[in-house]
Amino acid sequence: MSAAEGALPLEDLLNAISAQLDRAQAALALKTETTGLTFAVKDLSLDLRAAVFVEDAVIKVRPALPGERDVSLLKLAFTTVTRPMLEEHAVALRAEEPAMKDAVEGLSEEEVRRLEWIGVRSLPDLNAAQARGGMGNLRRLSNLPSDRLKQALDLAGRRAVHRVEPALPGGPSVRPLDPATRLRLRIQGRNLTKGGATPDIRVDGQPARVLEAAPDSLVVAVPATAMAGAMTLSWPDGEELHHEIAKGGKG
Repeated sequence: MSAAEGALPLEDLLNAISAQLDRAQAALALKTETTGLTFAVKDLSLDLRAAVFVEDAVIKVRPALPGERDVSLLKLAFTTVTRPMLEEHAVALRAEEPAMKDAVEGLSEEEVRRLEWIGVRSLPDLNAAQARGGMGNLRRLSNLPSDRLKQALDLAGRRAVHRVEPALPGGPSVRPLDPATRLRLRIQGRNLTKGGATPDIRVDGQPARVLEAAPDSLVVAVPATAMAGAMTLSWPDGEELHHEIAKGGKG
C-alpha cells in the first residue's frame, strides 16, 4: 500500500466539514421555530494529525496511522460570517462561460489548477488577469508554457455571443422609442465592446438600435417584425458574428 493511499484533496476535507456545519446550522434554525434556541456555535477549532502529500499540484491529506512518524498537525479554525461579509466577497458567476478546461483544448488538470490558484477559472478571468498583471507576470505565476498561454489569451480575446433573450424595460433603456422599435433584446457574450467599439446590429436584415452597451451585454431595440431570424453584429474592425434567434426573441 502506498503512503498516499486513501488521501483526499484538502479542499474535499474543508468542503465536507463546512457542509456538515451547514446542516448543523439548519437544525439549529429549525429548533428556533420549535423548542427555542438555547445555544449557538460561534467558533470551531480542530487539530488533526495527518499525512500531507502533493500530487499533480494537488495537496492531499489522510489521517495519521497509529504510531506513524513524520506527520503534520493541521489546525483548522472556523468562525461565523455575516451576510454583508458574504455579499462583499461573493464573485458573480458567469453561467454562459465554460470552465478553462472546456474552453482551451489540451489543458492538463495540473495546468487548470495552476490557473485556478491565481483566480483564473474562465476566459474573462484570464482577460482580467492579463489586464492587471501583464502577460509576463501571468506566465510566471501560472507556470504555463508560452505557447499554451498565448493560445488561451488569443481565445479569451475573441468576441462571442452566448445568449439572446427579451430584455425587461428598466434602467437607462426606459426612454421614448419609435413604436416600430419598442421591443428589446439583451445580447449576452464576451468582448462585445472590445476596443471601445459598439457593433452595428441587424436582426432579420433590419437595423437594431443599441440602448445599453457593456463588454458582456448589449441591450438593443428592434422592430416588432424582427424578433426572430438571423442576427448579425458587425464591428468597425471588420469582425462579424452571426447568431440565430428563435421565435420569441431567444437564441
